[in-house]
Amino acid sequence: MENTKKIIFNFSYFTLNAIRASSTFISGGGIFLVRKKVYKKQHILVAARELLAEKGFSSITARNVAEYMGISTQPIYLEFKNMEELKLTLLKTTYDILETEFFSKKQTSNNVVNFGLNYLDFAKTNSKLYISLYIEQHSYGQELQQLSFDSFQHSIKEDKYYATFSNEKLKKLHMNLLIVTIGMASLSISGIVNQTRAQLMTAFEDIEQKIQ
Repeated sequence: MENTKKIIFNFSYFTLNAIRASSTFISGGGIFLVRKKVYKKQHILVAARELLAEKGFSSITARNVAEYMGISTQPIYLEFKNMEELKLTLLKTTYDILETEFFSKKQTSNNVVNFGLNYLDFAKTNSKLYISLYIEQHSYGQELQQLSFDSFQHSIKEDKYYATFSNEKLKKLHMNLLIVTIGMASLSISGIVNQTRAQLMTAFEDIEQKIQ
């Protein structure tokens, strides 16, 4: 009898906790459990990245992301301390994806030229996201610039020639490249200017020569 009571108690306790963790509905005298969909950090970031590409950084608010996902804002604040943490994480993870898909490609033997060509490829392939990150005004320009420099520094120092460059000199080279590349990409995706690959390579090589 005592064992039967324990079994009944344990079953009731398990059922109660399952009901608390799930949505429930009653049909035909029975209780049916439907597990709630759990939204983790990665799901929120995917939605935020899509929203970023479609509508820009200004659209990244808790309400907008929640509406885009069809949920309340509660899961967002369970996964992130605040919207600032979400935006910074979004920027970092987005850049990591771009690094893998575009920025790490070795199109030529010259890493300076590769930097420019890779950015242009990104702008042409995903112009909406490129515009959201590099053209539209937002308050994360310094963070984006630092991510770009860290990536550039890592790739450029694989070349023994650049290993002797001071950090200041590398920053100057990177900034000049970034300014010219963003300008070229903007003109290219707008259809105002269309340069050949040879012309682009020469332009990037000229920037390199001026720093030396």
